[in-house]
Amino acid sequence: MLRLIRQHVKPGQRIFVGVIDPIDPRVETPEEVRDRVLEAAEYIPLDRLGTTDDCGFAPFSDDTSTDRETAFAKIRARVAGTAQAARALGA
Repeated sequence: MLRLIRQHVKPGQRIFVGVIDPIDPRVETPEEVRDRVLEAAEYIPLDRLGTTDDCGFAPFSDDTSTDRETAFAKIRARVAGTAQAARALGA
């Protein structure tokens, strides 16, 4: 997938790569997120690379697939892991 993104990215596009799974109840570690970002950085220029959730957290009150506490823990892991990757890449 990352190889395809590199082949088809257009100038000026910013690419956001999903690094956490909002449906899986297990909270990813910052190190897992970091490793995913470092892998993406092999294919996407750093100044155009961003991170996000695989598909986002549903904003509907009837969605009980991920509780609020887990969602925020996953977001914290994404922020921390992305920061670790940035430091490792010198960005």
